[in-house]
Amino acid sequence: MTQTDFNTYKKFRQEGSITEKALPTTILKSHHFQGLLSATIIEKERSGRGFRFEVKRPVEFETFFSTHFPEDITVTDKTDNVRKFRNSKAKKIQSVPIFMLRGFKPLEVNDQILELKHYTEQFKLFACNAQSIKADKICIVENLDTFLIVENLLGPEYIYLHKYGRIGKDSLAVFSVEELLVFVDFDFNGLDEFLRIREALPQAQLYVPDNYEALFGKYSQSLSGNKAEMTTRIKDSGDKNVIMIRESILRNNRFLEQQYWKHD
Repeated sequence: MTQTDFNTYKKFRQEGSITEKALPTTILKSHHFQGLLSATIIEKERSGRGFRFEVKRPVEFETFFSTHFPEDITVTDKTDNVRKFRNSKAKKIQSVPIFMLRGFKPLEVNDQILELKHYTEQFKLFACNAQSIKADKICIVENLDTFLIVENLLGPEYIYLHKYGRIGKDSLAVFSVEELLVFVDFDFNGLDEFLRIREALPQAQLYVPDNYEALFGKYSQSLSGNKAEMTTRIKDSGDKNVIMIRESILRNNRFLEQQYWKHD
């Protein structure tokens, strides 16, 4: 069940009926609603020039409602989704952004100095739910395995950051950074992620190795099975690196993962 289901059946519960025109198509076609019709708990009747669906057996309808929506609560997390809809993914919620950090220079997290070198050397990374992250140079790394060893490629000057899940605008709002490098897969998903980041942080630059063409020829793989599609954001981009990678993918029907350098 979803928020739309809840709103619709709550209206049936409160008002007793809903016009055919006002009933969402997804509800009308659902097996739950069709079951209510088959059981004559809800019946379709003519109303003026149209039709309406009316609750005919309120006791049975109340049983249905309480079974599928055990608690009428405000949803704030996935636990509430289960309590209200019996489905953790029923309603989109604001997730807590978890950032993983690695590096060898200090930075500010939540207005406190963090000696990141200590955590990197002793524990491999530092993880936090930060309200603010301030550093001179940050490199956002798309894939976790690359994040854990990326200084072997790009050196110790950056604060390396990986976020659990995709980075959205709300997450990017916590950054205060002068130089921002974005290291992603060289495919449509990676390009779109870079462009989304740059919309929020215009100083963002896409990392592209100097020998990209040679690496592409050596390590690229077929797009077959890769469901990523070129978005309007990518099509309209005037960034020279995005254009170069975009054309390379389209021309060859192949893409390059960021893990290439581990083998080169």
